[in-house]
Amino acid sequence: MKKIYLSILSLAVAVGANAQQTQLVTKIGGNAHNSTANQTKPVVNTEKAAVLWSDDFSVPGNWAMTNTSAPTSYDWVITTDPLAIPQSGIAASLMPFSSTTAANGYALINSDGQPGNADGDGAIVAEITNVTPIDLSSSPNVVLTFQHSYRWWQDTRGVRVSGDNGSTWTDYDITSLAGGVSASGYPNNQDSENPVVEVINISAVAGGQSQVLIQFYYNDNDIWAWYWTVDDVEILEQPTDDIQLLSSWFSGTNNGGIEYGRTPSNHLDASYLVGGEIYNFGVNDQTNIVLDADYTTFTAQSTYALLESDSTVYLESTETPALPVGSYSGTYTAVSDDETGGAEFGNNVYPRNFDVTVDEYSIDGLGGINPAATETLGSIGTGSFAGGEDGLVVAALYNIKQTDNVMGIRVMLDAATVEGGDIYGSVLDTSDFWANTITPLYNTTPGSVTAADVSNGYIDLYFPSTVSLTTGAYYAGVELYSNTNANDIVIIDDQTVAQPGVASAIYIPGDQSYTNGTGIGVRMLMGTVGIDENALEGVSIYPNPSEGLVNVSNDNNVENTIIVHDLSGRLITTTTATAATTIDLSANGTGVYTVTVSNENGSVVERVIIK
Repeated sequence: MKKIYLSILSLAVAVGANAQQTQLVTKIGGNAHNSTANQTKPVVNTEKAAVLWSDDFSVPGNWAMTNTSAPTSYDWVITTDPLAIPQSGIAASLMPFSSTTAANGYALINSDGQPGNADGDGAIVAEITNVTPIDLSSSPNVVLTFQHSYRWWQDTRGVRVSGDNGSTWTDYDITSLAGGVSASGYPNNQDSENPVVEVINISAVAGGQSQVLIQFYYNDNDIWAWYWTVDDVEILEQPTDDIQLLSSWFSGTNNGGIEYGRTPSNHLDASYLVGGEIYNFGVNDQTNIVLDADYTTFTAQSTYALLESDSTVYLESTETPALPVGSYSGTYTAVSDDETGGAEFGNNVYPRNFDVTVDEYSIDGLGGINPAATETLGSIGTGSFAGGEDGLVVAALYNIKQTDNVMGIRVMLDAATVEGGDIYGSVLDTSDFWANTITPLYNTTPGSVTAADVSNGYIDLYFPSTVSLTTGAYYAGVELYSNTNANDIVIIDDQTVAQPGVASAIYIPGDQSYTNGTGIGVRMLMGTVGIDENALEGVSIYPNPSEGLVNVSNDNNVENTIIVHDLSGRLITTTTATAATTIDLSANGTGVYTVTVSNENGSVVERVIIK
């Protein structure tokens, strides 16, 4: 595949350990708006492609197993158990195998599960091949697609294609020590998605051929490696004209490629890069590519003259939109001279949303910002890494554009969190973090996770006094203690938007710091709790913190308007009162709210904590 980059891209770098330890890896890849961005596997949409041949492994006799494994023969197997993959150390997101038809059979090769397997005891080398050759003599342009999942550890896996009944083969590595056909993240994304939909153009080998064989090959390279599953194999007829919009972005030009789900208005960038990744899946070259982004209140457009078949281009423009507090839902659309709409136009459209807030700063888009069609979530916690049970640090990077106050850290908790663990929030210097010196600039008051926190989906940790941050980049970090996994703390890891490697990070005690490159659910709560921003005589707001009931006393004998917002700027309630009144916020959940009291003489704004 030819890729046309409008910015310099860097190659991926891997870091690892042995097969029996869940090991974080350094993720540094590239995308159009940042040369150190972590790329996820783009999903090619095959809505226009006719199916020429398919097999879902429901008939095991359709496939032949061979191997040269030593010293013990070890073949692929076909199983109907989606939980037949290794159980130890495998991320929850990989279990069970979730291909479309896993329940009626799929192919599995399991280095981890071979009895007595160890490094240096002989390699597992095994193949699985369709028995009956496929006739593609009337189809010159063909694409192979299949669903799979894996955990990688120095093993080679790939597909071989033969057009002459096995006399000659062409290899398409999926993973290897040198990378594979999916080099924009593999093998450096050690855990695959579940499933990955792999799409490979095999026209040069199989197009127009009458005796086509497909072979999945695996070699653990004499390393105690992990596993690979394969299912729902298809050969498609490549469509004539089909450009696809694989991703979209809205990123501040001075944010180093980071895309924020929520940005406080006083930390917006001066300008933004608005763009997308466009792939030509069709047979024909496409002319006059146009990418339009429509956020209703502002639009953007970028163009490209010629996109060759099986090529990718990253298009973007620099924009300076007005962004008042509110929610922004964008629709990105890609067209060409030969593809401008129609019934099969869905893969030309991609959504991208974000919020501008009053005080909440988040790299994640959890809580309704991520479009449902593209949201991809994982998790990271005290059970994720050997050595991370107590003292694991998880952090997200925030760009402070002007001196501002920070009152706390919000941690988005996965439902798998067990109450009883302890969390210590902090603001960290980025250079110290990468020097493996986890010395906080400021610490919050520690928090113990309660059942209510798990139910709410987050816990807020507040600084003992206001923290003032000057312009620059800082990590909002949390240090997690699980009592040796008895009370595991699990943080939601938002993987929806491709982020730079350093956008989020992890420190494992006794090991080192690693990039994470996702929208981890660790947020900054900006502002100052309990401080009147504008004095208004005769008005007081108490108690603070509160368990839900907030009293507004009024000694000025005039009518006051009382308005409550949450930190995103969403209106919670509004009322008027001449005498003292009580507002019940208990049904709105724990967190920080702004209470504004105003009358003809002025106004007062106070941030109130609901515990």
